[in-house]
Amino acid sequence: MKRIFQMYAGLRKEVYILCFGRFVTSMGALIWPMLTLILKSKLGFDADEVALWFLVFSILQLPVGLLGGKLTDRYNKRNIIILFDLISVATYIITAFLPLTPATLCIYFVGSLFQHMEWPAYDALIAEMTSDHDREKAYSLQYLGSNLGIVAAPTIGGLLFNNYLWLSFLISGLAIFTSTMLIFFFIPSTVEKAKHNNTYEENQQGTLMQVLMERKILITYVLITCVSAIVYQQFNYLLPIQMDAMFLEQGAVYFGMLTSTNAFVVILCTPLLTQLTLKWADFDRLRMGALLEIIGICSFYFYSDTLILYMISMVVFTLGEIMMTLGRSPYISKRIPSSHRGRFTSIVNIFRTVSSSLGNTVVGKIVVLYSIKNGWIFVGAVGIVLVIMMTLHKKEDMKQFALLYKEEGK
Repeated sequence: MKRIFQMYAGLRKEVYILCFGRFVTSMGALIWPMLTLILKSKLGFDADEVALWFLVFSILQLPVGLLGGKLTDRYNKRNIIILFDLISVATYIITAFLPLTPATLCIYFVGSLFQHMEWPAYDALIAEMTSDHDREKAYSLQYLGSNLGIVAAPTIGGLLFNNYLWLSFLISGLAIFTSTMLIFFFIPSTVEKAKHNNTYEENQQGTLMQVLMERKILITYVLITCVSAIVYQQFNYLLPIQMDAMFLEQGAVYFGMLTSTNAFVVILCTPLLTQLTLKWADFDRLRMGALLEIIGICSFYFYSDTLILYMISMVVFTLGEIMMTLGRSPYISKRIPSSHRGRFTSIVNIFRTVSSSLGNTVVGKIVVLYSIKNGWIFVGAVGIVLVIMMTLHKKEDMKQFALLYKEEGK
């Protein structure tokens, strides 16, 4: 085990600071995992109304996501993160001291939009500070740090849910503020870029659309991420609805336990899977991850009120999530010019969010008109489509980016 964790040694100190910042922020991630239950149990919305809220939020992410990507490619990435974090902190703290209403959640959503806007800057900054040979380790460490922070957060959020929900908003704001101060004091305004990147990452003139027209397989990749997001999002949408229906007032607590189980598996298995798959092609990680996610999430169709079975399926689902995360950011960063990386990342995030919200809308309608089990059947059908799409994509990706597969030995 010690040898596995040693693979994270030798990265730049700025990478460690960013990862630690993610750890601190995630410690305060008490609200988002509970958002479906807040809308349903606290505000009295039904399944399709909850889906509509997520859809509206995803639509609002379209312009701000595009703006975030454009600002990332044009301005100082570290300063963008600090500015957007401070705005989020202000909105979360304000929300903590207001009565819980739909209007209050709208203020929370504003802060979340700025958190969404900064993600292209985070990803692009790590890509700039790492070569293509150690990037998997850096992204793996960031993912590990995030999940170390949320081990206890969802469970605490579940315990605060009934009587002290306001405190969850306050903790979220203070956690982000702590992360912001770390970045402000310990990451310089000008970060030296890493060397030895592959030829596909070299700066390029022209618009993002012109770049994509030269690398059309990446458009297919965006479509794949959209379908994948529909499956993954049921962890935060259909699953808590089922938990609420099966376990009633204990649903929030048990869902928090499942979310913490997710984080524990990430902590235990991310270093191990990173080490085991270092020689894998990035897209092979994505394919295996998608398959495990589908198996794990769709198995909830068979369960009613046996909590241990939910735990087992969550382990399978989380292994898939880890594999997807280990493949996703390296896959993108190695195939997009660094001059366009922020914009492409924002486009991918936008389409993932919109797609997952549209998927939630469909699932919500199915749940209202038919049943929760019919919702899981729809998710399974989407998963089959995803597997077919990814199998076809791999062949074309090998043609378009042949040099990467030679380096990876695939």
